[in-house]
Amino acid sequence: MDIKSIIRKKRAKEELTKDEINYFIGKLQKGEISESQAAALMSYIYINGLTEEEILNLSLAMAESGDMLDLSDIAENIVDKHSTGGIGDKVTILLMPILASLNIPVAKMSSRGYGVSGGTIDKLESIPGFQTDLSIEQFKKNIKNTGVCIMNQGLSFAPAEGKMYKLRNSIACENSLPIIAASLMSLKLATGSNKIVFDITCGRGTYISNRDEAKRLSRLLVRLGKSLGKDVACVITNMNQPLGYSIGHNLEMKETINALKGIISEDLGNVVEALGSIMISLATENKDLDANAKMIKETIKSGAAFNKFKEMVAAQGGNTEYIDNPELFKSSKFIMPVLSTETGTIEAIDADMVGSIAYYLGAGRMKNEGSINRTAGITLNKKIGDTVTVGETLAYIHTDEDEKINGTTQNLKDAFTITNKKINFKSRVLEIVK
Repeated sequence: MDIKSIIRKKRAKEELTKDEINYFIGKLQKGEISESQAAALMSYIYINGLTEEEILNLSLAMAESGDMLDLSDIAENIVDKHSTGGIGDKVTILLMPILASLNIPVAKMSSRGYGVSGGTIDKLESIPGFQTDLSIEQFKKNIKNTGVCIMNQGLSFAPAEGKMYKLRNSIACENSLPIIAASLMSLKLATGSNKIVFDITCGRGTYISNRDEAKRLSRLLVRLGKSLGKDVACVITNMNQPLGYSIGHNLEMKETINALKGIISEDLGNVVEALGSIMISLATENKDLDANAKMIKETIKSGAAFNKFKEMVAAQGGNTEYIDNPELFKSSKFIMPVLSTETGTIEAIDADMVGSIAYYLGAGRMKNEGSINRTAGITLNKKIGDTVTVGETLAYIHTDEDEKINGTTQNLKDAFTITNKKINFKSRVLEIVK
């Protein structure tokens, strides 16, 4: 067996055996095949696809390339949530303390962000002192003591998946549904949760372009979950505009803290309630999604979710003064308004364009430990369905580099589509697949 024969086999549209997949992942992990060989095989997978048996075996091979965490000694059911990504997505940070405040243990492993979509780890590390590079022992201890913990996936969990992730993005195969499915399942297999909800985002600002693709991926993940002994549900949400009002690390943390105090945008609350309701239904006997959504609202209103977040932050070394007073988060040197030149109603906000602008301002990275500017980003003043008049503020640019202001001002203005028609808010939740 050698990598060239495996490449030829997939080029000929033949099914790879479990041994061949294990060979490829093992050699990739050890650096014993060239990047061009790995890219060739990835490209043929992208073109010719994988069978479900191949996807299953690829998931297992990537999961088994590193540590496998067992959380069964903590609770019978451990719930996790994973998103396929989106601009302004701070849902995970909100759901962790919400679920934990309802006595549902949440064990979350995440990674740092690449490109225009900031990572959950990066956002939480904006809190001074917050530690995510934890030992497994500390991770499990925190879950037992506070009911919630997040740690950096790092190099020990599914390291081959990390290499596949970078490779598929570098060769423009990021929207390969079989590879996405195997990648997502490998992470969940490695990190020990048995109840999993995937937020499958589609549209502008994410690599799943439409609802049909999102539905195919969701059905595939549910079937894979059953084969692997995991209880999986998927919530399909649209990314026709950034989620919430802020894009950028410090900005998103401030919005998250305010949301836990009950000040939350309609679209962000919409997604949090939908995903959280499903998570509760998987982890408990409470199957009524409307009743679960009400529980989520109540735990925010009572302050229990906010207090649980403070407890989580303290347990991971973070400075809770920033939670009590989010204005302590550092701001950019320049905060410039982007003014509308039209009167009408916001019909669309190009999330992909907004994310690219935020990245240009310094709020993203293209390599693992690349630098990010935590103060940089964008805050939206208008969302889809809002009315606007000439001269009114559409959004604000946050940057430390004044030479970037002029160009980004026009680009950000172009991200907004304004119409004379009446536009009503539509739920971001398109469908639940389980």
